[in-house]
Amino acid sequence: MKRKAYMKPIITFIFIITAIFGLKAETVSEQAINAYQDGNFRKAIELLEGEIKVQKEQGKVSPELYYNLGNAYFRVNEIPEALLNYERALLYNPGDRDTRHNIEYAQTKIEDKILTADNFFLQIWFDGIQNQTTANNWAKWAILFFVLFIAALFVFFFSPKLNLKKVGFYSAIVCLVVVIFTNIFAYRQKSRIENRNTAIIMAGSAPVASAPNTTSKELFILHAGTKVVINKVDGSWYEIEIANGSIGWIQKDKLEII
Repeated sequence: MKRKAYMKPIITFIFIITAIFGLKAETVSEQAINAYQDGNFRKAIELLEGEIKVQKEQGKVSPELYYNLGNAYFRVNEIPEALLNYERALLYNPGDRDTRHNIEYAQTKIEDKILTADNFFLQIWFDGIQNQTTANNWAKWAILFFVLFIAALFVFFFSPKLNLKKVGFYSAIVCLVVVIFTNIFAYRQKSRIENRNTAIIMAGSAPVASAPNTTSKELFILHAGTKVVINKVDGSWYEIEIANGSIGWIQKDKLEII
């Protein structure tokens, strides 16, 4: 890709004794990175998908694995798969600029060019702040500012000086506001992960119907790589919404949940 032609290293731990004896314990992730760097992208895909499956069974998630898998798929020109994995990486690490850049670049390679419906500027601003970091990090900030809130209240109630009381009062208000917003951000980020309602069209051509059956009127056609929002489920059909606000029904086997 234009700006990024490498894979993100995943943090690994090598015991000191291994270094002393000159041994090399290569992880699956390292093998995938080496395969990618050698131009063996299919091997990298195989290794990364296997590692992701193992981590899922262990209840773990690595945004870097999804990011690297997206890069590998992009290199073999499988753009829908690349976008799917980039979006999964972004879901778990929404503040990663490299992932956002790669999504934007990969979207230039798909057929559908859908204009985004105008959003209220406060909503855009709110989402922009929320997507700066993960749910876990927002939760940590919430705890920190709650502690500061308690400290500010302590100063307000027990300080003998009027100036300190004022500082404590206004600091408590600021900290309380921050606690409320960080909790909201953490909740919304966590909700996005737990309630997956976005998907990528994987079929080359996917007709969107007016009702959840094969005899209903065809409204429009979507193509591989397009991102959609899922509003409802009816048997083997999803009611989806695209970026410009258009809504319709599509068969489940035409897309994959992010």
